[in-house]
Amino acid sequence: MQVHQYADGLWRWSVGSYTSAYLEHGDVMIIVDPVLPPEEDDLDRFRRAITRDLDRLGGPVHVLMTRNGHPRDCDALVAMTGGATWHPGMGQPPAGLISLPVAESAVALWSPVHRALVVPDASMAEGGMGMRPTAVIVTGAGAHGSTSEARR
Repeated sequence: MQVHQYADGLWRWSVGSYTSAYLEHGDVMIIVDPVLPPEEDDLDRFRRAITRDLDRLGGPVHVLMTRNGHPRDCDALVAMTGGATWHPGMGQPPAGLISLPVAESAVALWSPVHRALVVPDASMAEGGMGMRPTAVIVTGAGAHGSTSEARR
């Protein structure tokens, strides 16, 4: 598992060729397109980090998908955190995120708190879709960035 911290409360992690995003909006934990590390890798460390953040934040957890039909490990994260799921077609996402339709049944997610954009495809990353983000996190297969790692 590769982990990168962009800012306080804004992370991405990659497992194999898939990337996921973690954002904090006040006391709300937001997890986007989650993929869990395998048991033999960093799963225990991941669980400890999520539990620590749940205890620290104390607020609700939202597990979001940028594409319908690509749930990844959403059910496992909901079971781990007690969170609620959201996917395209359910109206605006929770916690102040803004969804931007980018393809049939797919959205990019804008975080005004972090000025970060989470996109499901690398072709949407260049230029940040005109949003002028401080960070772009691409969750599509094979899209994790080449930025330096920060271990959590």
